[in-house]
Amino acid sequence: MDILIQTEGVTLTEAIKDAVDEKIGHVGQHAPRALRARVYLRKVSAHPSPRQYTVHVLVEIPGADLSVEESHANVIGALDVVAHKMERRLTKHKTGRLAKRASGPRRKP
Repeated sequence: MDILIQTEGVTLTEAIKDAVDEKIGHVGQHAPRALRARVYLRKVSAHPSPRQYTVHVLVEIPGADLSVEESHANVIGALDVVAHKMERRLTKHKTGRLAKRASGPRRKP
């Protein structure tokens, strides 16, 4: 899975890049068919606040794209929350697909 990182108002350091690769790369285990993940890092406010940074992740999967967004006081904290949310969402998506496949096609009486 390719991971594309875009920043707005945030300097992309090696520590942030490594954290994105680790967290979002781990999310890729839940969706082996995922084509790519787009990660947007944005600084919302110049003043320190609990919602200073926003992280938006879009995972492109055949048939449906899944998106998660979270704001936090620092980039790494927001990335942790986004990765956890995306794992839950991908697990739910995968479980739904498996349930449809297990029930078989619908038949008319």
